[in-house]
Amino acid sequence: MGTARERYLQALDLFSAEARAGADRLGLPSACADWSIADVIRHVSGVQAEHGGAALLGRPADADERAHLEIMGPGGDFEAVERWEELAAQLRSAAHVAVEETFADLALPTLDMALHAWDVRWASARVGLAGNLEFPIDLLEWMEAFRDSADEAAVRRPGVFDAPIEPPAGATRSERLVAWAGRDPRTGMRPRADSVPVPTDAS
Repeated sequence: MGTARERYLQALDLFSAEARAGADRLGLPSACADWSIADVIRHVSGVQAEHGGAALLGRPADADERAHLEIMGPGGDFEAVERWEELAAQLRSAAHVAVEETFADLALPTLDMALHAWDVRWASARVGLAGNLEFPIDLLEWMEAFRDSADEAAVRRPGVFDAPIEPPAGATRSERLVAWAGRDPRTGMRPRADSVPVPTDAS
């Protein structure tokens, strides 16, 4: 499953790749209720500015709380991507040189990035532009271990995970993992009715 540093960097790169892939469709609804792709990017930026900033960038905790709120505030969708890319570059550079102990408090933020990469991909899968994301196997094994040892009372609360969803028959390991985290694992596999263009008299 690798080291905590390797997992953090893998999750960081995974989310960055999905954020870039979704940059031309930022208004699409994500797998997170009431959030667009841009909203998810703003959320992950806020979480990483607060937690990654404190652990990796040496920022005071109160400064990172303010950064989190600022990033989550109003702003253009393309600005959200630009701000994420800037923050991700800073975190990636710092993570490569940090000592391993630095990552002790970044387990949940690491999981958060990986799950939100799935949420962003889901937005494109939902309208038939992609398939659902399958997590890299070493990262997935760690996420499964996190799930199996998680304190359910701690993770089933507002701002963390919704109630688990029963995965469908034949679900992949990634689909079972996101179902545990409260995501509908199959909704994104085919376009929803509200995403299909309605014929008009001109068509």
